[in-house]
Amino acid sequence: MVAGELFIAEEMMAAPEHPLANQLETFVAAPLQESPATIREKQQRDRIPGIVKRIIPIDNNTNWEYWWCVPGRVILPEDLEVLQSDRPRVEAIISKLIWLWGGHCFGEQSTHNLADSEPVYNWQKVLDFAHTQNLTPEILDIDFLPGAVNQLYSQESNATSRSTPDYVGVEPAHWHIEFFQLQPVEGGYELKEPKQLCSCQIWTSKPFLKNIATGEVTISEQALWLSRPLDLTNPPWSVSQITTYSLSNWQSDA
Repeated sequence: MVAGELFIAEEMMAAPEHPLANQLETFVAAPLQESPATIREKQQRDRIPGIVKRIIPIDNNTNWEYWWCVPGRVILPEDLEVLQSDRPRVEAIISKLIWLWGGHCFGEQSTHNLADSEPVYNWQKVLDFAHTQNLTPEILDIDFLPGAVNQLYSQESNATSRSTPDYVGVEPAHWHIEFFQLQPVEGGYELKEPKQLCSCQIWTSKPFLKNIATGEVTISEQALWLSRPLDLTNPPWSVSQITTYSLSNWQSDA
């Protein structure tokens, strides 16, 4: 085999620019520091976007971007225009991931059991599933959860018997796609709450458990919840991200 072009074209990776790009890095207090009303008032007055670019890996060499909502902020009309205009590009990327690995759809009545969920390989079928849940997706949230390996104890073990773990759990890299709807508020929009449970999971392979004593391997019927979403945004909006972002810039300049 000879390496060819990227699975997803490079020109598709970058999200479009925001019409209020010069305000993206304007400081806005976190929801725990200011009231929602104060935050939204500042946003509307200074035209500070309520969305930010999230960075989603495909593999260790390839990332792509999409626009997502910053917690506690209102979605301005300019934000909504960006989200809607970028939707075809985002869906085109997701459709390729669905085609390659398949997607498992879960709704209000689902057990989130991978064994009970037949994967679908067509993005339109995922949207059709959402419609069967009486949901018309207006906003997509995509999380990438990197592979994770942890030692685990059996459910039968207790505090006194937990000197030695029983299993090694392996959770492969996967993506979670959540579907949201919007509701109008003063000055813009916000995500509709409470959110209706409707999502699609794309797994690169199946999670499994390996018994430390016997070596027996068991395919897990559901997520082991070992991994955590990789939350990278540009520009960074959380304190931990700002620290990481600043450190990476310092290292690149060194």
